[in-house]
Amino acid sequence: MMLRLRVFGPPTLEGEAGPLSGAAAQRKSLALLALLARAGPAPTSRDRLVAYLWPEADADRAGHRLTQLLYALRRDLPTEDLFLGSAELRLNPAVIQTDIAEFLAALERAEFETAAAAHQAPFLDGFFLDDAPEFERWVESERGELARRCRVALEALAQSASRRGDAGAAAEWWRRLAAADPLNARVAVGYMEALAAAGDRAAALQHARAHERTVREELEVPVEAAVLQATERLRQAPVAVPSTASAGLAVAVLPFLDISPDRGNEYFSDGMTEELTTLLARVPGLRVASRTAAFALKGKSLDAREVGERLRVELFVEGSVRKVGDRIRVIAQLVDAATGYQRWSETYERKLEDVFGLQEALSRSIVEALPLHPDRVSAVVVRPSTTVLEAYTLYLRGRFHSVRRTPESFKLAIEYFEQAVELDPGYALAHAALAECWMLLGFEEFGDVAAMAAMPTAKAAADRAVALDDRLAEAYVWRGAIRFLFDYDWPGAEADLLRAIELRPELPIAHTWYAVFLCGMGRSEAGLSSVQHAVELDPLMLSMQAVVGQVYYYNRRYAEAIARFRALLSLDPGMVRVHVWLARSCFAAGRTADGVEVIERAVEQLGRRPMLLEALGVGYAGLGRSAEAQRILEEVGKLGEGAPISAWHRAAIHRALGHVDEYRRLVEQLVTQRSGRVAFLAAEPSHDVVRGQPWFATMLQSLGLPARPVR
Repeated sequence: MMLRLRVFGPPTLEGEAGPLSGAAAQRKSLALLALLARAGPAPTSRDRLVAYLWPEADADRAGHRLTQLLYALRRDLPTEDLFLGSAELRLNPAVIQTDIAEFLAALERAEFETAAAAHQAPFLDGFFLDDAPEFERWVESERGELARRCRVALEALAQSASRRGDAGAAAEWWRRLAAADPLNARVAVGYMEALAAAGDRAAALQHARAHERTVREELEVPVEAAVLQATERLRQAPVAVPSTASAGLAVAVLPFLDISPDRGNEYFSDGMTEELTTLLARVPGLRVASRTAAFALKGKSLDAREVGERLRVELFVEGSVRKVGDRIRVIAQLVDAATGYQRWSETYERKLEDVFGLQEALSRSIVEALPLHPDRVSAVVVRPSTTVLEAYTLYLRGRFHSVRRTPESFKLAIEYFEQAVELDPGYALAHAALAECWMLLGFEEFGDVAAMAAMPTAKAAADRAVALDDRLAEAYVWRGAIRFLFDYDWPGAEADLLRAIELRPELPIAHTWYAVFLCGMGRSEAGLSSVQHAVELDPLMLSMQAVVGQVYYYNRRYAEAIARFRALLSLDPGMVRVHVWLARSCFAAGRTADGVEVIERAVEQLGRRPMLLEALGVGYAGLGRSAEAQRILEEVGKLGEGAPISAWHRAAIHRALGHVDEYRRLVEQLVTQRSGRVAFLAAEPSHDVVRGQPWFATMLQSLGLPARPVR
């Protein structure tokens, strides 16, 4: 069994089921393990260990205590081979992994991103031994040196991102560096310039003010001239007017019409549209309207000019698909949005087994018909995600259902995806789709399956997808989301989500989930930038617009959140989650009566669902209608007797009623049950009522979450 020792942040020793108890949780044990972990492969003498841990005891007594401690650890741990050596000790790397070893090894290999992901908090943060001053001095020294080395890695990452023109990544690395070294004027200037290069001059000026305030409060000296000069340069620079569209020719692929005799083939025509959209998006010089934007026009009779105006494109592809038995016939045409004239038209008829060749031929013909350089045609290369035609067909059926984003549609999609991977176990994209559906089913905001029942399956599918194709962005998105919502592995989650963005910068869902992650980590301003970029990529995706509202909420910009959610409900009043988020925003803004009115109407329209009842109980409690809130609490409890309903719904009502002890008990239970809502404990504004209580601060610390949002 492999153990894991974390020493960045509060130290913990974990097994496969989580943190270990007994001797492994004692402070002297953790201090001993930290000493050996920092030494790495170099053995440490027993004399040195006792000098740090028992400085006041005589040599014999101190040596006896060390022997007892080693015995207790061997007795309580699931392995007896943790330590190597006798007179000199070191940790056995075959049975224990440590984050500090990963950090130092990554630095040696110049893999600075891996190193930065490992160093997520100061060395032994908040940890001390009362009777060991030498140990305390050693910790302070090591903490400073390790933090310095992490800052070097962060600056290298920031400069590398700047050199390759990735302003957003550069700004994020400078942000982390500025948080680690807030008094450094050179770092402050670097962060300001990176923000300005990323197009966020307002944030750059805001950081200048924050840096100046920190310097005055901490050092009681004026800010350095370099910061003042950089601030003045930013203020005098002309304001850039952002373009509403990316550079390049703008095209769209409208949903292909299904004209098959079998009316159950719509999934295939939709799949053809989506595949063609993805292929064209890879061509340099093309800006392709998102799938969501194009599908919003499905079934609508619009003339060419209206299509162009709505999608902000100059040309669009439209056509039909006819599937009969093992043959498919595709008719496609390229239309000028300004005039309605056809630029190109073609008919393709192939056997179903040649569907990938058809897609490539169709894409190449379209690109050849566009006013682009001829070498752009070479960018159209179809790399089939599977060579098993039936598996591909099943995948398309699953996608047809999964995009509907309901528990019922996820479960139906899973049936198809499971059949697809059974036919082709190497189908990475289908494994990633399974991970997506199971993960969303296991998160209270979307699904109705207990996390412990859904998330391990999701995690296995995501791991399998990455193993099969380590360049599949979707696999990293869903593995990152699982690490965030279930594993509580914040560095791992961020690394996966950033990897997804690196692989496919144009993938909106990657930016969206990174924004959600940043909010959970208390970095909601950065989350707003990320989700706004996602919206630029896919402005008509309503679920993404809902995330914008959530990010406003976590930024405590409640008026903007309320406006966003109301606008969404005017477009689709059946979005249960949006009703709940609108009510939460009203409650946080002090408009409790408005929030209750929202939820009461939603309950009438959509039924007494657990999420809605939770918000209703919280609202009643906020209005002082405690008896009604108590009745709602009892109703939610009865619903949970026959279904896997998250305890979070009851916990939120208990918190609103002031039942702090019961709220604490339920939250501790939810941590054990790996609820996804736990990931937002630090960020959630409604938790301000318990944020100052020691037990809550201890819980956040044990989870590695910030005590307060760091905007």
